[in-house]
Amino acid sequence: MTNAILKTEHRGALIALHYEVAGAAKLYINGLLRAQANGHADLNLESVVQTDYEWHEQVAGHCVLTSTGVNLTLFMSKTLIATKDFSLGGAL
Repeated sequence: MTNAILKTEHRGALIALHYEVAGAAKLYINGLLRAQANGHADLNLESVVQTDYEWHEQVAGHCVLTSTGVNLTLFMSKTLIATKDFSLGGAL
């Protein structure tokens, strides 16, 4: 079984959403753990990032479980910045 990792760079911020088969999700911004959640349901994580002088944006990561895997999606200030479906090999 494998874990799923979605990475992107947006407005100078490196953003990564990790989902572990055991049911843990983690949101990293610029390499720092900013939010985490556990469970075997859909998970939502949020944090704020400063992208410019006195400019902050809301980062949201969504982990949506499917019958065969998980869909990871990243938003910045409600704008979709990355999404990908991952097969977890029937681990769910």
